Amino acid sequence: MDVTGDPRPFVVAAADGTADRLAVEAELRRRRWRPALAPAETGTLVVCGRPGPALAEAIETVWRDMPEPRRRGLDGAGGGGERPALESGAEMADRADDRDGLRLDVLHVPLGPVLPYWPAGLRLDLTLQGDVVQAAEATAVDRADGTFWTDDRRVAARLDSLSRFLRVAGWDAAAERAAVLRDEALAGGLAPERSAPFTRGVRRSVVLRWMTRGLGGVRERVEGWLREIEGEDARRPIPAAEALDALPSLLEGAELGEARLIVASLDPDLGALADG
Repeated sequence: MDVTGDPRPFVVAAADGTADRLAVEAELRRRRWRPALAPAETGTLVVCGRPGPALAEAIETVWRDMPEPRRRGLDGAGGGGERPALESGAEMADRADDRDGLRLDVLHVPLGPVLPYWPAGLRLDLTLQGDVVQAAEATAVDRADGTFWTDDRRVAARLDSLSRFLRVAGWDAAAERAAVLRDEALAGGLAPERSAPFTRGVRRSVVLRWMTRGLGGVRERVEGWLREIEGEDARRPIPAAEALDALPSLLEGAELGEARLIVASLDPDLGALADG
C-alpha cells in the first residue's frame, strides 16, 4: 500500500480489513505520520479490506465531501471515505421532557459506520436530548466471514482494543505504546517485562479511573484486558452479537463522550458475526 502524499491520511477499515489496517498503522508509525481524524483534514483516503455494499456507500458519500485535490488508496480492495463523528444529516425531530422536567430538542444522530477509532462496520443511531443518549440502536452494516483475532493472538487483540480505547479517552501516548506492544505480540510474542510497565501505568491512572467511574462496566472490561495482557485468566470478552445486543441499554443515559468510551470498551469484532 502506497501512502505517499499527504502525511495525514484518513484510514477506513472494513470488517475484513484488520490485517491491512495494522499494516497501514505500522507504516504511518514508521514514517511518524499521524492519521487524520476527519476527512476534511486531508485529501488522502486509505481503505483497508473489502467493504460490503452499505459501508461502501458510506465511504463514497464521504469521498465526495473530501477537499480537492484528493487521492484514494486501497489496501486489499474496495473504495473509500466517511463523515465526521456527528454526521451533518442529523435531524431535529421534536421536543420532549428530559429527566429534570425540561423541554429539550430531540436529535436523531447517526454515529459510524466510519469514524476514527471505531469498530469496523458498526453503526449507531442515537436519540439525544442535549448531549445525553435517550435511546440507541446498534447495527452491523459490514461483516466478514471470520475474525483475524484468533485465540493464539488474544494478547495482541487486547492490546489493539486497548489502543483504540485509549485514543478515544484522549491518552495518545499510551495508545501508541499499546499499538507498539500489539505489533510485537503479533511478530512472535511479548515478554512480560515489556508489557508490565505499560499495564501498570494504565491501571494506576487516576484520570482514566475518574473518566470511567460508574460508566457501564467500562473499567471492569478494561481491567480484564490488562489481566489477559499480563497472562492471567480473565473473563472472555463479550461476543460480537451479544455486544451489539447490549449496546442500547449500556448507552442509555450516557453523555455522548461517555458513549464513545462504552463502545470502545466493548469493541465488537464484527468479523466474527455470521450472516443472518
